[in-house]
Amino acid sequence: MRPMTPAVHHILGGERPRVWSFIVTIFGDLAREDNRYISSRTLNRLTAQIGVKPEATRVALHRLRKEDWLESAKFGRESHYRLTDNGRNLSREAAPRIYGAASGQALMLALYDPSKIAPEGFRISSGISLVTSKYEGAMNLAVTDPLPSWMVDRLVACDVLRAARNLHARLTDFSTGSGSAELDHAVLRLSLVHEWRRIILRVPNVPDVLFENAVPLGELRGAVQRLLSSLSEVSLEQIIDS
Repeated sequence: MRPMTPAVHHILGGERPRVWSFIVTIFGDLAREDNRYISSRTLNRLTAQIGVKPEATRVALHRLRKEDWLESAKFGRESHYRLTDNGRNLSREAAPRIYGAASGQALMLALYDPSKIAPEGFRISSGISLVTSKYEGAMNLAVTDPLPSWMVDRLVACDVLRAARNLHARLTDFSTGSGSAELDHAVLRLSLVHEWRRIILRVPNVPDVLFENAVPLGELRGAVQRLLSSLSEVSLEQIIDS
């Protein structure tokens, strides 16, 4: 088992991801658009690059089968895995948030009677919600500028804000370099997708500008997308053949 490359170590902040979560990233990035299987040998090669032993990968795969993320089949003497319908649907549903642009949805702050049922949207506190359409009986204020930090703190968990700031700092002036082996290249991409996925899927799907007073989410998204563009050449076939 090889240690992490310096680049992967940097992207991951020196911490090994949870194995099951990293495997979800592998399938979501490499195999969400079809029914392809990935062999246990290939999965072990990928997870070994982040310091995971085959035994831990096997336990994580068993968990993901129980939770209806993956299904398995034997070809010869080797186990192969693919996403279940449920896992594929969840991966496809998450893909626009992970790989796409920020939301451009127009939003309003609805100030309403706290004794009333909160409108559909993102509740900030009693009597204040972020909504996409006017809430009858409320004062509805168009939102185009960053929200105050205390509102962001109500919408996004503190550990997610901290993770976003830390990843932004790690990606500042970071370069993927050139000449990496296909496997190293793939694991670097997967590590970046994993760190970004853990952040963006826990942030409300609203324009990035709303969070600027608390975290540079727009700058982070731009950095992630630039790096992913430079890391998009490796396919699952290249990993298998490398």
